[in-house]
Amino acid sequence: NALFWNNHDQPRALSRFGDPQNYRIKSAQVLATAMQLMRGTPFIYQGEEIGMTDPDYQKISDYKDVESLNAYQELLAAGKTPAQALAAIKKESRDNSRTPMQWNADQFAGFSKVKPWLKPTNQTQINVAAELATGQIFN
Repeated sequence: NALFWNNHDQPRALSRFGDPQNYRIKSAQVLATAMQLMRGTPFIYQGEEIGMTDPDYQKISDYKDVESLNAYQELLAAGKTPAQALAAIKKESRDNSRTPMQWNADQFAGFSKVKPWLKPTNQTQINVAAELATGQIFN
């Protein structure tokens, strides 16, 4: 009876089902409320409680997931342009949910003092410190 929106192999639910560009906070609240109203045991994946979204990587070299890198090459071989292939990877990559937890607005999001495996891309706007200060999502 486990309830979950996110895991390490799926893009973030907020980016899949919500509108993070225009309604990030409202989308996060709706997803959280829907889960809490269902029968079962809810599991909150890291970053979900602060409304983390998929990273906005601009080049394929930002991705580390071998499945995404292989899919990119397959899309190119099938005739897609690099921009089209990257757009598909941005939407489906497993790396979307594998970025470091964004604790604060520092360069590495407070996760590490050195460059992490995957780089955070929006930690200046979305991070634990900011959420604790405003309490917008789970207030």
